Amino acid sequence: MSVALIAAALSALPLAWLAWRDPKRLRASGQRMQTPLSGRARGLLAFGVLVPGLALAFHSAAAVLIWLGAVTTLGWAVSEGFAPRR
Repeated sequence: MSVALIAAALSALPLAWLAWRDPKRLRASGQRMQTPLSGRARGLLAFGVLVPGLALAFHSAAAVLIWLGAVTTLGWAVSEGFAPRR
């Protein structure tokens, strides 16, 4: 179980970077000073989110399921954290 949580923490780093520089979030919040990530950078970061899960596929199926749940929850928390406040 701890391997899955470590992998989820590794996936959270590129996920947070994706959310921080998301073009739609930057437009909606009016933050024109920050430049959004390019499409290539977003694709590489998305792949970086998935790499720990692919590595867990060789470890065990239960670890992959724990990782999927943890990354889903972390993704929701990160998107809520970066959401513009009204």
